[in-house]
Amino acid sequence: MARIQAYVSDEVTEKINLIVEKRRAEGAREKDVSCSSITAMLIELGLRVYDAQMTRKASDFNQMAYNKILLENVLKTQFAMSKLLGINSLSPHVANIPKFEYRTMVPKIIDDVHEIISGLFPAEELDE
Repeated sequence: MARIQAYVSDEVTEKINLIVEKRRAEGAREKDVSCSSITAMLIELGLRVYDAQMTRKASDFNQMAYNKILLENVLKTQFAMSKLLGINSLSPHVANIPKFEYRTMVPKIIDDVHEIISGLFPAEELDE
């Protein structure tokens, strides 16, 4: 194994010591858990995170293009469904049923969607 010497802040040293103490309190033997082994584990984890970030940066994925395609398809679906709701509300099979009138269906749909969205994204989060 290679030896690397690095200097870290007191805060980092304290956190590493807390991990060591916690592992020992959980029953790990003193020779199995040390500052060196915990530091090596943390460096390995940090390298994995670093590699994952570099791989993500090199990815061909384009968030803006994805957002554009997604928005375009949502709008197409919205306009198509609006036309279909209008056509279906004129059907003789539902002609005299109030819940199938176009002018009452649209506000009901908007209210239902707003209820779900506000549950997932509370007003405080939307303001930020």
